[in-house]
Amino acid sequence: MTIVTNALNIGTELAVRPHVKIVLTGGVPRPQSYELTGPLATGIFDHVTLDVAVLGVNGVAVEHGATCHNEGEADVDRLMAERADQVVVVADGSKVGRRAFARICDTSRIDVLVTDGAVGDADVAAFTEAGVRVVQV
Repeated sequence: MTIVTNALNIGTELAVRPHVKIVLTGGVPRPQSYELTGPLATGIFDHVTLDVAVLGVNGVAVEHGATCHNEGEADVDRLMAERADQVVVVADGSKVGRRAFARICDTSRIDVLVTDGAVGDADVAAFTEAGVRVVQV
């Protein structure tokens, strides 16, 4: 299994696992999130394809798509989504139905939304109607 990530903390956790190949994007780390951003982080996506992109977000709403607070993080996540066959967005209930500053991708690009039981039935129905499979854990 190969995992491509721009998150330093995820790369560190997985680096000690011999059955996992880790590819870090490069870039400049953001101390607030441990994510690598900037042109050195985005350049790798010209050279890779991904089966699944798993994106953590600060907001996800049917009308706004997936969003986050930082435009540099959004750039990297957007490229991951563009290069992936399947896009999985992970967001707890406090982030569903909300939007943040920087747009990652449109709802039409999201295949699966993984969230918790705090999401209301109306939001689940709206995502389902938009073609997004909602998994509540």
